[in-house]
Amino acid sequence: MTKRKHISFPAFFLMWAEMNGWDVPDFHIEICYWLENRGRRAVLRVFRGAAKSTIFALYQAWRLREDPSTRFIDRGSEDDSAIKLSSDTKNVLMKHPLCKGMTKGKLGVEKFSVAGNPDARNASVTAYGILSNATGSRADEICNDDTEVPKNIKTPDARTTLRQRLGEETHIIVPGGKILYIGTPHTHDSIYDERIKDGYEELTIPLFKMNARHEGDGSRKEFGFDFKAEPDDFYVMIGREVLGAHEYKITEGSVILKAPPVEGAVVDLYAGNVWSRRFTREEIAFRRHECKTQNEWDSQYLLKARPIHEIRLNPEHMVVYDAQPEIRQANGVVAMSIDNRVIVNSRACWDCSLGKEDSDDSAFSVMFTDNAGHLFWHILDVLKGDVYAQSQRIRERVVEYQIPGITIKTSGIGGFLPAILRKEFKEHGIQCGVTEEVEKVRKADRILSAYETPLSGRFLHAHRSILESGLFEQMRDWQPIKANQPDDLLDAGSGCILNMPVRIGKAVKALDPVPYRDWRPGQGSFEVSTDFD
Repeated sequence: MTKRKHISFPAFFLMWAEMNGWDVPDFHIEICYWLENRGRRAVLRVFRGAAKSTIFALYQAWRLREDPSTRFIDRGSEDDSAIKLSSDTKNVLMKHPLCKGMTKGKLGVEKFSVAGNPDARNASVTAYGILSNATGSRADEICNDDTEVPKNIKTPDARTTLRQRLGEETHIIVPGGKILYIGTPHTHDSIYDERIKDGYEELTIPLFKMNARHEGDGSRKEFGFDFKAEPDDFYVMIGREVLGAHEYKITEGSVILKAPPVEGAVVDLYAGNVWSRRFTREEIAFRRHECKTQNEWDSQYLLKARPIHEIRLNPEHMVVYDAQPEIRQANGVVAMSIDNRVIVNSRACWDCSLGKEDSDDSAFSVMFTDNAGHLFWHILDVLKGDVYAQSQRIRERVVEYQIPGITIKTSGIGGFLPAILRKEFKEHGIQCGVTEEVEKVRKADRILSAYETPLSGRFLHAHRSILESGLFEQMRDWQPIKANQPDDLLDAGSGCILNMPVRIGKAVKALDPVPYRDWRPGQGSFEVSTDFD
């Protein structure tokens, strides 16, 4: 077979773009150069609607033209999505003027080979959904195109399954082969961020090159930014709305709004639209409004790893601390402090299970409160073993932190626990009250009522050790309307919060002194003249 004359991928791409009358923005050429010259492990993140998959389909056709022995595996979230990429590649091979003679006869869509492929077992291009079995395949290049989607990252278990499937690629790729990820993040622990941290090279192109974000306080009208602003390429967004030019004034390094945004409103300032001919101001306004949450906009157009759903319980609103409680005893009185804050109360809650694999978590939670009403979530133990082993661990915690009382949720096996725990305390001479609690409120309502106010007020503190418990992941993933989701750690904490007395730590308003007026008859001040010898 005659070897074809080399041509760069950008030139191959531009020829196809001209044939089809495409508008080619600068970042498309940037992607072309990057794809041609990338290393073995790479991540391509580009905003939604940027034609990144289309460009890669052209890359596959170009690469097969350069070397017909190359074998590709295209992977998507499902078989159908993977086939879209292979179908695009087949179309380019059949119609691009530089690919004449590369295809013969009728080509399949799930797999097909070009002229010059020496491998009888593996096609030039094979499409697999991420859950399909690709164990026996071999490839020189694997492309994971939008394998991370809302459907397969809803829960930690689903994200683990996704990673396990992607991990198989290490054994499918031939020595010297390449692995590429293409897509936008759909969750806080995105596979794309994880791969980049692991050393994959990256090309990340958000819709805007520059942005600044602020939060309204109900009175502020001026917001700053540190980039060059041209009126035609400057965007002001408040929440889901894009403001018109008549609603603000641009000054040197700041924008002044006609009216202050309400307290808590997200104020976004953008410049550097990378595809302004296609993503016009009207199109951006439409897409921003249709994104139901701030997270959806951030992940799909700014490429920041966020869950698509609205986070009702944002773990980033917890104040993380490192200090350990200091316990002092003097004159028969025990006093506790954390970071020089006097602790005035505590609550402990045990939401028990049998501690077996694949069962609910058996969670033991302890919170303290200071005299200003701040909550300190200090212990969140996920207990293993039988109920007797778990009771022994709780007894150790009770002694360690001098915990005066524990609430046990008595649903399920919890009905047997109060007697077991009381016996454990009695045998070791421990004075700690055990209270039984029967759940009468729906769990989602209970969790919301416990956490929303402490989180929004930033007075829920969490010890750094709790970061390793899985709590943060449960908080980010938790949705009030969703059934059968991991929430045992959250529920154990809610038991502490809902049973904690509310403390009054400061005056609501300084009281004006009221002059004393004696209401008794005959009382008052009199001037009396006396003459005593």
